[in-house]
Amino acid sequence: MARTKEFETDDVVLKAIDVFWRKGFEATSIQDLVDAMGINRGSIYGTFGDKAGLFEAAIQRYQIDAPSQRLIDKAQTGDPREEIELFFNSLLTRGEGPERRRGCLVTNSITELSARDDDTASHFRAGVKRLEDAFFTLIERGQATGDIAPWRDARALARLLLASAQGMIVISKVDPGPDTLADITRTALSLLN
Repeated sequence: MARTKEFETDDVVLKAIDVFWRKGFEATSIQDLVDAMGINRGSIYGTFGDKAGLFEAAIQRYQIDAPSQRLIDKAQTGDPREEIELFFNSLLTRGEGPERRRGCLVTNSITELSARDDDTASHFRAGVKRLEDAFFTLIERGQATGDIAPWRDARALARLLLASAQGMIVISKVDPGPDTLADITRTALSLLN
């Protein structure tokens, strides 16, 4: 008779997120995950298939609470300028917080794993495209109401905001100090004028 699961999947995935975020995918061992999650190897394999399956579940769960998800969710309905400002200010706050050197699990994973194989790169490329498209939608909506500079190319501006956001995340890992991230935020947002 099969044993019943004695853990909440979301709880153990949150613990796995912490390990992957601290160590990266490659450096994380199954034993690291067993120790952090408080479940045995068989439960990991039985629930997630393997380390890659658990990592995928961790990325999906992480994205639920990521600032980029709010931007994506609000692209069609939120106040365009306000949503873009909230997004950059959340990056600024995270970049100055106690865990600033951790960066973003997704950004860290893109830099670690995208060159590894085409499937991984394709998955991350789709996520980056969703964020770019959210910026684009917000910019176009803001341009239609006059809240965002109508003479700017919406797609080019969306890509620049995306690159600025990713740059902030990466730069925060080397702890440049609050002025650097504030300058990037202020300059990126000035392009909306």
